[in-house]
Parts: sequence; structure tokens; C-alpha cells
Amino acid sequence: MNKERKSDIIDCYKKALFWIKNNTIPEKGIIVSSKKKVPCMEVTGYLIPTLIEAREYNLAERFAEFLSYMQRSDGAFAGPDGNECVFGSSQVLRGLLKASQYWDRFRPFALKTADYIVSSIGKDGRIPSVYGEEVPEYVHVFILPVLAKASQVLNRPEYHNIAKKSLLYYKDIPDILNGNYLTHFLAYIIDGFIDMGEADFARSFVEKIFSSQSRKGFIPAFRNARWVCSVGVAQFAIIGYKLGMDKEASKAMEYLCNIQNPSGGFYGSYGYGAKYFPNEEISWANKFFIDAIHLRIESFFNRNVSIFPKEVSDDDDRLKTIIRYLGNLDGKKILDSGCGKGRFATKIKSLYPSCEVHGVDVLEELLKEVPDLIIKKKGSILSLPYASGTFDGVFCIEVLEHTVRTEKAIEELCRVLKDNGRVVIIDKNIEKLVKMEITDFEQWFDKKEVKNFLEKYCHDVVVEEIGYENHKADGLFLAWTGIKGSSVLDREQWYNVMIGERTVRDLAQKIRNNQFPVWIKPLFIHSLPHDSLLELGSGTGELSAILGIYGRIPHLLDYSEDSIDYAKALFRELGIQGYFYCADILKEIPMKEDSVDWVWSSGLIEHLSDKQIMDVLKESVRVCKKGVMSLVPNANAIFYRIGKFRMEQEGSWLYGKEIPKFTMKDYFETAGLKNIEEYSVGVYHSLEFWDSGGKEIKRFFDNLNFRELQKLNQGYLLFTYGEK
Repeated sequence: MNKERKSDIIDCYKKALFWIKNNTIPEKGIIVSSKKKVPCMEVTGYLIPTLIEAREYNLAERFAEFLSYMQRSDGAFAGPDGNECVFGSSQVLRGLLKASQYWDRFRPFALKTADYIVSSIGKDGRIPSVYGEEVPEYVHVFILPVLAKASQVLNRPEYHNIAKKSLLYYKDIPDILNGNYLTHFLAYIIDGFIDMGEADFARSFVEKIFSSQSRKGFIPAFRNARWVCSVGVAQFAIIGYKLGMDKEASKAMEYLCNIQNPSGGFYGSYGYGAKYFPNEEISWANKFFIDAIHLRIESFFNRNVSIFPKEVSDDDDRLKTIIRYLGNLDGKKILDSGCGKGRFATKIKSLYPSCEVHGVDVLEELLKEVPDLIIKKKGSILSLPYASGTFDGVFCIEVLEHTVRTEKAIEELCRVLKDNGRVVIIDKNIEKLVKMEITDFEQWFDKKEVKNFLEKYCHDVVVEEIGYENHKADGLFLAWTGIKGSSVLDREQWYNVMIGERTVRDLAQKIRNNQFPVWIKPLFIHSLPHDSLLELGSGTGELSAILGIYGRIPHLLDYSEDSIDYAKALFRELGIQGYFYCADILKEIPMKEDSVDWVWSSGLIEHLSDKQIMDVLKESVRVCKKGVMSLVPNANAIFYRIGKFRMEQEGSWLYGKEIPKFTMKDYFETAGLKNIEEYSVGVYHSLEFWDSGGKEIKRFFDNLNFRELQKLNQGYLLFTYGEK
């Protein structure tokens, strides 16, 4: 127990994860070690389940993608020496099996590797060794749980039968666990037996190993050795948690935290006479270290099922806060993430019988006590077992404090929310930490910390102090609430962003000086003098004014009266004529059919949902004679995307919800438009979002001819044209 703001184990976890990311070869896999920076297929494979549990889905998928094309024709994978290896291939299979449960395209690769492993097992169940004297053949026991899992995931019952036969072969070997093996290899054997349901067979041997554990937590690499194998210590911590030897396992973890290198990695061994990669940070040490922390947390809750309450008072302010913020839940679908015994979920169901209430928790023992009127699933707040956009409301109470990845947990809660769905997070205030002791992996939060994370996925985020049980609000409990999605700016906000202090006279002078935005060009190209063009979401009216100067007949529509007044003043200043409409395009365009030649927009569609886009396009087709044109931010423009991402992270992004598009062709085709053309404009403008290296990139662009530049498709705006 401790009373520090952040526990050492959380910091060590984050450092270990950072090391993995920092030592991944782009578009390949994890390195072997800090001295052998080539991809290691085995570790890349069995890191995938670890990464998925840590909610690093992108990296896990990239690892699986790399492995899928590195697979040999027989299903095997090569070690760093280029030779095929059954053990290494089986650990790749661990990753492919996990990946195939998330991305179906990896299933055939998993099946092929599983068949390769089966073909390597003798009729008696033995898996021949190719490792020499240093690595005992018996590490192959660690293959068997993978084969059993493959039987389940791939629906191949014969795999399980083969794994059981092989298990009996190895279990019948006298003194299989009594050899003086390196702890890393011994742990493979023991862990394999445990995961095959032979915990009792392994327990006495594990107790014997832990009897040699020092007061500092380390375990000798061999019997009577004076040095330590770091990865072996991590593996025995995992074994300890699986067997309920939490005290010994936690001592081992404390030792590992103390020896972790500043980089976040671990040398293979430490101490006098160390012989196992003593001067190299090995990638597999981080895998087992992170796995051990995941198990540490799970083990704590397994041991403390009885402390979780089953009831909550109707007057509990936490319950009242959830009900108040989520609103009328009749016919809605909500999730209690980390539901425990279902006390809050059950109360909500009793108040709203037509509400579909789901409860997720990591512990089966807790879920058993949740009433059947709640739909129950086993899962973690870091990996909720639901598709994106499933729920109208999501809440979690005193759950965030027990996850090692605060931001990823918040991201996951928001992932399963529908657009405009509501989230409630209730947890404890770091300012009140002195009130009680906490576990070494528990975190309490600053008001701004969770608020900042939540604002990356939600708008209208609010934090308030609330009461709990029979206590009035005293600062111990905080409630963070938000609505999923970036905020959509209202009329006044848009006016301030687009116009602000910008005077009509200044804008008119800019136009007179021929300082036109480059994206006016496609509007010129695809229209003729005397064509009438209706601009939706006209804002300042700058682009329509330029079209008017060049002989087009501009019509301007905006939902802001202030913007329309500004545009009228601009047209008067320039001495040109236009037609103005103040209306909400999400309702209808206030024109008859075939009223104008063209309908177009710039900086509008990216703020709308798919349904709204289609509604607007269909209305546009109705009122136009010739066709529709649109300009939206280009999702292919990497410098714009990076700059936008940076500003969103910093909180300096001004434009609210903005979803760039890779293409608008599908929308245009669905709306009934033909002869569709599409390309990007504003290549150099995309660099205005970019905050570093701009000069060098500009020089690169300068050295390309127009056709090459166009093929790169890096323009800030995507122009799409379609005829009626």
C-alpha cells in the first residue's frame, strides 16, 4: 500500500510499453535485442495478445500483418538465424490466433501454422528438439496451450486431442521439472503445464523455486547461481499469480521495477557472473513483465470478490448523477463498465424496465452475482466486447482507478458510444488521497487530467464534486460527464471563427489585390460565365464574391444572419450583385427545382454526419440544373492531418467536428450524379497546418512538376465534381 499519487508499478508499466514501441521496426516487428536490431518473429507473435490487452490495437494489427507475409509455405516461421523453429512458430501462432479474433483476415495464417505444428508432433506426443543442450526439449510443453487454444478458435477438435496426448507424454517423463534449467526455460515448462490444467502437478515445484527467492524478490537464474535472469523472474511472477502465490509474485515484481533500465527495457540477466544476454535489453523480458502486471491486477480482484458491495441506496449521489445525466432511458441501451455485482445497473433497470442494460466485468465470480435481468459479459474496460457505437449511454464507477492505461480506457468507453451518446465517469480525487491507503496499481485523478482525456472524444465535458453513500459532496468523488463527438459550432461560434475581427474592407482589398484562395480554381474550371452558382454555408462570402467578379451569378446561403449581413456588405464594397438566403440546409434549401446551374460548398460537408451529407446532396441535386461541386478537407493530405491532430491534442483546434474524406465519389454516385471527377487542391496550404520541416518539404514540392504534384494527392482540399 502507498499514498503516492502514481505508483512505481504504473510508471514501470508505461516505460516498458514505451520500450516496445520505441524498438519496433516500422512495418515489421519487434527487435531481438538492443544489440541485434532485426525483427524477431517469435516475440512479435506472442506480443500481440499483450498489446491487445494493453489496448494497443494498431500496433498489434501491424505485427500480425508483418507475420502474415513472413509465413513460410509450410506454415512455419524462421528464427533470427533464418531456420524454421517449431517453438517460435507456436508463439507466432499465439499472436495470430488472438489477431484472428479481431481481424478475420489472419485466420487462414493461424490455421496454416497450427497444421505445421501438428505435423511436427510425433505419434507418441513428443516434439523433437533442435536447440542443443542449453535449451531443454521440455520447453515444448509451452506449445500445448497454444494448440488447445487453436482448437477452440479455429474449430478444430483434433488439435486439442493432440495437445492432450502430448501433455501425457511430457507429464510421464520422470523429474521433468527437477532439472537445473535456466529459470526462463523452466518457467516455460511450468507455465505450459498450468495452462493445460495441471496446476496441482506444478505447484510443489513452484513452491520450491520461490523458497530460493531473496528478500529483495529475485530468484537465482539456476540453483546456487549468484545472478538473475530477468525474464525468468517475470515469468515466475506470472506463475505465482496464477497459483495464488501473490506475495511471492509481487516481491518478484518489486525487484523487476527496481532493476528496470531508464529506457524501460531489461537486460537479460543481472549480477555477478551473469550469462544470459547480460549487456543486451531483450524484447521478451518486456512482454512477460507487462503480462505479469496485467495478472497482478486480475489476481487482486479475484482475491477480493467479497469486498464488492451488492446494494446501493436510492439516495446515493453517484446513482443520482448517472440517472440525471443519462436522462430518460426508456428504450435505450446502456453499459455499466466494470459493473461488479451489478448494483448500479440493477437500480437503473428497475427505474427503466424498457432500457436494455449491459454489465461488463473482468471477473466471472462477480458476474455470477449480477441479476439475470442485466445482460452480462466478461471483459475489460480496456477491451470492451462490443462493436463501436453500440450504446446510448456508458458509465463506470471506481473502475478507471484500477486500469493501468487511463486514456486508453476513456477512449474505449467512448468507442462503444453512439455519436451524441453520453458518458459518466465517477472516480476519486487525487486531492483526497490522504484519506485512505490504496494498492500500488491504483490511481486517483486530478480534475483536469480526466477532463482533458475526455475532451479528445467528447464535447460539453463537465467535472463536478458529488456525494457518495451517506456522505454529501466532500471532494472525495468526482463525476466527469461528456457527449460523444467533437462539438459542432453554433452560428455565433462559426461567425467568430470565420470572420471575427476581419473587416469587410480588408477582405475586399485582399480580393482586389488578386489574393485568391487556390481552391477557387476548380470552380472556375467547371463553370462558365453567366452560370448561376449557389454556395451552401457561404460564411464570409469571399469565394462567391470572386466568382461574381468573374461573371458568374452568385447565390449565397448560410444559417447565420450575421454571416449573411457580412457577405452582403462585402458585395456592396466590391460593387457586385448577389442573391442571399438565410436558412438551415439540414431542413431544406429554400428554392424550387432547377433554380440554379450549380450547387457547391467549401468547408461544410466535413462537419456533417453521413446521413446529413446525403440529405444535403439530394437537396442540391433537386435545385440544380447542371451539377454539384464540393470542397472538403482531404484525408490523404498527411501534413494537414498531422497538423490537425497536433492542434486537437493541444486544444487549439478551432473548427469543432471536422471529418476529412478520402473520397466523396460514393456520396455523389448515391445522390444520382454522373461523370464524377475528383482531385485535390492546395498542396502548399496543407503545410500551413504543419509546424516543422516546412521549408524542406516546400523545396521538395518545388522540384516536382505539376503532374507529379497532382499525383501525390496531397492538396489540403479534395474537390469533387458531378453532373446531374
